[in-house]
Amino acid sequence: MISGKLIFPALTLLAFVAIMLNGLTPIVPLILALAVHRLVIQKDSSLLVITMLVILVLGLRYIYFLPKETSLDLTENEEIYLIVKETSWKVDGNKLTLEGIAHQNRANEEVKVVYRIKNQEEKEQLNERIPEAISVKGLAKIPEGPSNFSQFDYPMYLKSKNIFCVLEATELVTLENNKKEKPLIYVLDSLRQRVLSHIDRTMTSQSSVYAKTLLFADKRTFKSDIMDSYKELGIIHLLSISGLHVSFLISLIRYLLLIMRVSKDSVDTALLFGLPFYGIVTGFGISVSRALGQVWFKLFLKKLSFSMTALDSWSSMLIITLLIQPYSLYTISFQLSYLISFIIIMFSGHPLFERLTKIQAYVIMNGLLLLSSIPILSYHFYGFSWGVLLLNSVFIPLVASLLLPLLLIIFVFSLLMPHSQLYHFMLYVTDKLIQFIELIAIKTSSNLNFNIITGRLSPLFYCFLVIFIMLLFIVLEKNRFKKYIIFPLLGILVCIYSVRYSPFGQVLLIDVGQGEAILIKEPWGKGNYLIDTGGQIAFKTEVWEERERKFNVGERIVLPVLKSEGVHKLESLIITHADIDHYGGMLGIIDQLPTKYVISSRETFMEENFQSLFPSIESYGTIIKEVVEDSDKYLPTNTYPLLFKGKSKSVSKNNNSLVLYGLIGEKTWLFTGDLEVDGEKSLLIKYPNMSVDILKVAHHGSHTSTHDALLEQINPETALISSGESNRHGHPHDSVVKKLIDHEISIYRTDTNGAVKYRYSNGSPIVNINNYLFSFKYVGKQRGE
Repeated sequence: MISGKLIFPALTLLAFVAIMLNGLTPIVPLILALAVHRLVIQKDSSLLVITMLVILVLGLRYIYFLPKETSLDLTENEEIYLIVKETSWKVDGNKLTLEGIAHQNRANEEVKVVYRIKNQEEKEQLNERIPEAISVKGLAKIPEGPSNFSQFDYPMYLKSKNIFCVLEATELVTLENNKKEKPLIYVLDSLRQRVLSHIDRTMTSQSSVYAKTLLFADKRTFKSDIMDSYKELGIIHLLSISGLHVSFLISLIRYLLLIMRVSKDSVDTALLFGLPFYGIVTGFGISVSRALGQVWFKLFLKKLSFSMTALDSWSSMLIITLLIQPYSLYTISFQLSYLISFIIIMFSGHPLFERLTKIQAYVIMNGLLLLSSIPILSYHFYGFSWGVLLLNSVFIPLVASLLLPLLLIIFVFSLLMPHSQLYHFMLYVTDKLIQFIELIAIKTSSNLNFNIITGRLSPLFYCFLVIFIMLLFIVLEKNRFKKYIIFPLLGILVCIYSVRYSPFGQVLLIDVGQGEAILIKEPWGKGNYLIDTGGQIAFKTEVWEERERKFNVGERIVLPVLKSEGVHKLESLIITHADIDHYGGMLGIIDQLPTKYVISSRETFMEENFQSLFPSIESYGTIIKEVVEDSDKYLPTNTYPLLFKGKSKSVSKNNNSLVLYGLIGEKTWLFTGDLEVDGEKSLLIKYPNMSVDILKVAHHGSHTSTHDALLEQINPETALISSGESNRHGHPHDSVVKKLIDHEISIYRTDTNGAVKYRYSNGSPIVNINNYLFSFKYVGKQRGE
């Protein structure tokens, strides 16, 4: 009998999928060894046959039927016909995004389309009705991977949706009639969109957002600031349709049908047909498919007089999901949905919980779910919120027991009696409940911080973390927690803080496009310092062009990078000068990351545009301090400001740049801001004996900086350049690059290399022991490959 044993073929398949898509990462052999070991000791030939069969099917799927790259011709401005996936259509300010099937010659494949709306009239037309088909012209591109370390893998996310190409449309025409046959999945998607449109028409804006989110898994209209509050509190899972929602809905349907005196057998039959339909209107997301599939399998086998354990139904859905869409393995929805449901299945009915009160069992189960999800949360979000241990008990009753039933009832009423007074009263009650829930979420997230920033751990520490969590489960299962629980808990803590308190320091040149941001992270977590923040010039836009969430380099690029490196607070944020591309992201960072000081020179603080930010800076409790000449106060250890007021005749504020010189990792560094030639000459006059190992090239490699005399005197071995790809200034200029090459200086630049990282230890150089620990490392982005 294989009852309860399908987990082993499922885990074996999972390991093989990981190997096929990403090679042998450290944790994969651990999973594979565990699964194979358990398979062998079972001595069950039928189990081995099932395992070999699913691996064979995977192999055939991967070799013959799994797309791996785009088949479209990437010629610019060629007209392409698309069938629109209606539920992907989203208008945000002057931007339209959608997904659809592109038809080009004989090639048919799903693509992502991004289009910049030209005027308000066109926006109104695009908002009014979603077309079945469109014609576009533009540039088809292969999506680019992250240019900073440990960041969101956009190409892999698109692959999980079978998308390998992004169309940047310059022209878009909506078509009245669809000339191509619509695939079944798109027909079903159109049905789902009609349901969502009905909700928009019949409900208030507030109720419709939550009804679409909680009942039909559509978050397109959910406000980003409210979503952020739920994320900060660690309760974002309540906004995703999961086993909790599905169980509630099924229980409610069972109850209603049974009180209508429908037989249990007929109820099961109704659910067998109803659950797939519900999957259609929710878009068959991974979490929904898993939850519905597990229930459907049990009901179907029950009809055939067979029984299936919860673990076997879970394993069956894992196998089916991976065979249908192997790329989903690397999505957070797949990882969290299957992990959390697995832990619940494994510990449900466990003797440990039978000895506990309901409150004790609830607290321990929540703790186990949080601990088991830490590897996934730290990998994707660089941390986790322990507030979920407290807040689940507040928000689950509000959302699952009050809001969800209300939304279901008003949805039914919207179909039957949308104009009745009772319906409008229920909408009013629902809106008030939503406002109450949002108020609690916003107030709690703004006044309390439950987040623990871990950074993205190294593969080795992820292995250790998984092992320690498994040891904790074993200790609990063996009822030895009083004696041995301290050991796995200590191991988990060491792993969690391994990045934050790493024995190695680093200097990280972050890729912020056309701007500059440099992180200096000292060993053992002694101090984190950020030199500049990047930033963009805010061009004047009309009201209709404004997007729901304005892009801020500090919030969207720098902050995730800092968190991925385990930075939980900044000792100092150092602004070299008052150009927007050096300080524009500052408030976006300070808003979410405790920052003790903002440091700069007097000249920068006297700039009117910078002074206007003083009240905002101080509102976060951050202290504004002027840098002290010849002192490393407020600065990284052994790093000093080089000030030369009055030496330069130039009126350019670039020559007021705060220049820093320091000894970091047994190397001398010169951080030059946007210093120009006049400033460089003043620097050489004041410090004629200065030598430098690593030069941060001034002004993004502009021809107005980095003159020959500077390079000859300081004689650097390495040069770092921060510049945006294909920027309008032409940085770095060819003349500067040629100078550096002529002086035999190694060059690392963000526009071609991506982010650049330099790691060092606290002691003497360790280059002879391990070159990686005392060397440069860069993302090495390859555009279009």
